[in-house]
Amino acid sequence: MAYKLEKPYTDIQRADFIVNYNHNQGLMIEETEEALYALLPNEIMQNNQPVINVNYEAELALEREAEFEKEFFETSLGWIRRSVNMKDGSKKDFLSDLLLQIKAGLELGQNIEIVTYSTPDFSNDLTPEYLLALQVKKNATAEFVQECLMQTVADFYGG
Repeated sequence: MAYKLEKPYTDIQRADFIVNYNHNQGLMIEETEEALYALLPNEIMQNNQPVINVNYEAELALEREAEFEKEFFETSLGWIRRSVNMKDGSKKDFLSDLLLQIKAGLELGQNIEIVTYSTPDFSNDLTPEYLLALQVKKNATAEFVQECLMQTVADFYGG
């Protein structure tokens, strides 16, 4: 249930309430004629009263999906992380730093193994442990390289 500071309150009480619940805990603050509210993540205001947002889980899943699609792109082999961690701890951009080497290796007849990801269940938190469980190693293909090149073009043109 939302936290509530009933009117009348002093400027100091108001400031303390906002610092405690918004700045320190990240809760949304709503003010009505009767009170100041700090809403829990699954709450919204209706008719000047905090209520449970019945769409909260669906909205949260959509937010997770949108965030995932910023960090990954989809191919025929699965989802590819845009920013990858190398064995030495460094980070590389998959499309700009690794794709040409993968393409060259394929042209030389090498098997190039890449890490792909299955589509997550967005009703779950996308924790590092969960994402690790979604990893699948697959061999790169010419079709995969073409899809990555098309993704680069789409990123450039915003498509």
